Amino acid sequence: MTGVQRFTWVPLISAAAGLVLAIACHQAPIEEPRDRPDPVQPSPPTAGDPVVLDSDRPIATPFVHAAPTPFAPSLTAIAAGDHPPTGAQVADYDNCASCHEEIAAQWRISAHSFASFNNPIYRVSIDRFREQDQGFTRSRFCAGCHDPALLVDGDMDAEIPADEPRAHVGVGCVSCHGVAASTPDGNGSYTLSSQQIPIPELDDAASIERHRSAMGPARQQCSACHRAFIGVETGHPHHLGGTDEPGPWQDSSYAGNKLRLDTPVQEKDCADCHMPRETVVNATDPAIDEHGQLRSHRFLGGHTYLAAMRGDAQTLARIQAFLRGVASIDIAAIELGGSRHLLGHGADPEALGDAGGRMVVDLVVRNLAVGHRFPGGTRDAQDTWIALQVLDAVGNVIASLDETHGEVHRLRTGVVDEHGKLVDAREVERLRAVAFDHTVGPRDAVVVRYAVALPPGAVGPLRVEAQLLHRSRTLELAEQTCKQSQTKQARAYLRATTRLIGQTLDPCVELPVTEVSRAQLSLSGGTQPQGRPDHERLWELGMALYHQVQERLPEAREALAAAEAALARAGLPTAERDDAEARILAALGAVAVRQGRVDEALALADRVATLKPEHPYPHLLRGRALAQVWRWEQAVPHLERALAASPGSPKLAAELATACGSAGMHRRALEVASAALLLRPRDAALLRTQGLALQALKDPRAQAAMDAYFMHREPDDQPHLAAKCGELDPACARERVPVHVHE
Repeated sequence: MTGVQRFTWVPLISAAAGLVLAIACHQAPIEEPRDRPDPVQPSPPTAGDPVVLDSDRPIATPFVHAAPTPFAPSLTAIAAGDHPPTGAQVADYDNCASCHEEIAAQWRISAHSFASFNNPIYRVSIDRFREQDQGFTRSRFCAGCHDPALLVDGDMDAEIPADEPRAHVGVGCVSCHGVAASTPDGNGSYTLSSQQIPIPELDDAASIERHRSAMGPARQQCSACHRAFIGVETGHPHHLGGTDEPGPWQDSSYAGNKLRLDTPVQEKDCADCHMPRETVVNATDPAIDEHGQLRSHRFLGGHTYLAAMRGDAQTLARIQAFLRGVASIDIAAIELGGSRHLLGHGADPEALGDAGGRMVVDLVVRNLAVGHRFPGGTRDAQDTWIALQVLDAVGNVIASLDETHGEVHRLRTGVVDEHGKLVDAREVERLRAVAFDHTVGPRDAVVVRYAVALPPGAVGPLRVEAQLLHRSRTLELAEQTCKQSQTKQARAYLRATTRLIGQTLDPCVELPVTEVSRAQLSLSGGTQPQGRPDHERLWELGMALYHQVQERLPEAREALAAAEAALARAGLPTAERDDAEARILAALGAVAVRQGRVDEALALADRVATLKPEHPYPHLLRGRALAQVWRWEQAVPHLERALAASPGSPKLAAELATACGSAGMHRRALEVASAALLLRPRDAALLRTQGLALQALKDPRAQAAMDAYFMHREPDDQPHLAAKCGELDPACARERVPVHVHE
């Protein structure tokens, strides 16, 4: 076991995680690692090319973070040139609207247009943050993305008058189309061009092409702002990641990566979802193509509160239609009278008798169509929850768990302050540590477990109904937004918004609720037909239960075994059956890896490879299984093959880099980590691997690399603050358990 001698490479495990691991090792049989060849030996990562020994590799250039810009702590910069943009130029959209009337009209009612102080939700957060900071300078870290027109003129260092036009523009045309370069670092990591915008002559094709070339497309720079973090530069004691849409996308099937065996999905980037092509009628915008379409500049997302605040029923309806079906909810298991029934099959309410009883329901939520986590954005301020009700034969509600009955499960991130208290109203200055994260990754699934008491004598057959519901902001944040809007300064901003852009906002409007998905199940004592086959629903249940604590993973195995049995009964055509079986076996293999069942995981990888010989997932499964028990040298070739098929995945690169370093392949570890850091510049695992590789190579840059890691690693008080949250709040203690029961 080579890794034992190189223990410094082994990924760090927190005390809490170590305790769970110790319990699991005691309860689950784990094969003793053996030095034997793999069942399937991989070919070299690049077939036909000679294998390059680690000692023959040149030392890669380490990744380094860019130096602070004049607008720090924002990472925004201005390129050298003769015409650096002023705030007025960054804010100007009238010139663009003179030709692009349709695009400007769509943008004007979008969340991008209301990104600055003209957005009461943002204003309540940034005003509070600026009050905590002497001189306002630290609020520049917000301004790179929310207030670029104010930032470039240096006005974020002072009070912003309510009638300042630049505070009512947000992210305008130049903020995206006037960018010379950008990186995926976040916090406004883009560089504005200092070149004059070439104004086209409509009868001169060459000048139009020069304009097109200079102004777009702007679709590659979403990551510069839709990734955010705080740290010592923002007045916080340590680094803490925040909004991160590109991170989950980079590791997902939507980005072309193959880290899971899934039903086919179409590759998409940010613009494909949030700026789809839209047919335009009776418009003369020159951006309209020959099919009568242009890229939508509505930037639809989850901003229902803002649309309602503006009284824009049409945009609200568009957003709600956009949200419906992006995630699904399924009633996957019922426990009645002490017996558990998958998909409700055989769950007979009569077993409870006349005394009534307790019903436990497993609800599976799956992220079907969101390329990042669901819900996304500022995940600590999101409000997506699940409602459940049980009805009798005549439709009377006899038991329920909703916002008025018990504490519902919310898909959100719980962030705590320095005392371990949950922060519910986007108080950025208080954020210190993450206590839990119940948002759902792309194409992933989670289980939510509800328990309700059934009354005696309930008349069957009973019907269970579940809803996945969405509000764009927490009620606590909405309350603070409404309260602040009554102040003299806020009223001045609202009047200025009406005068400058013709929009009247009501921050105290009731927050709209959107039904994202609904499911129902009738408990008639027999089986009920569903819209999807049983094997697919059970496979999703198994995927969701994979996230449980280790000692409860047998529940995932039970669901996946039931999926295999259901598939055998389904009578599908061979190709369809093989695809479904491969997905089930892949999920079983992932569970086996977590349980340390190496031989079983390797055998399952072989079976998946037989069914899906072209897919790289078997290599990933083998690599993870071997790495789990520190068989690094055997794991590396498999992980190399997996990364070759998914080169854009920083997560997979981190796994390979750790394995290479632990196997003594320090040059290769440095090469992989440094390349992946270009995609995810503040990833602690990658920074650590880069630093350790440089140390092992005795490179003089090692200390600076390790300093970067220590700056971005999980803070020492993270476990303490998360545990403190559980001590202070029983609900927080419950939420910290991956799969828990809501009574």
